[in-house]
Amino acid sequence: MSEHQELDVPSGDNIALMCSSVQKALFEEEDRVKKLQQKVATLEKRNKQLRDRVKKVKRSLRQARKNSRHMELVNRKLSEKLSSAAGQIPYINSLKQENSHGTYLKV
Repeated sequence: MSEHQELDVPSGDNIALMCSSVQKALFEEEDRVKKLQQKVATLEKRNKQLRDRVKKVKRSLRQARKNSRHMELVNRKLSEKLSSAAGQIPYINSLKQENSHGTYLKV
């Protein structure tokens, strides 16, 4: 039985070797976790930058659409004024021609 007990009990060297292996694996895992946390922080920062950029682009697009609608309205009003004025021009010209003879004095 004494031989059997010696096989079941790990030696001091084996325990130290197992502890150092476990400790090494633990340090490696902690290092991996730290790197992953840094990567996550970097990605979150980049994600925030991109979200802010999207907000700015959307805001610019809304403003451009608003400006476009405003310019269409201004253009339509100017077109209406122009066509209205164009309709009056022959009338104004005919008035000037009729009255132009009366403006000269006969001597």
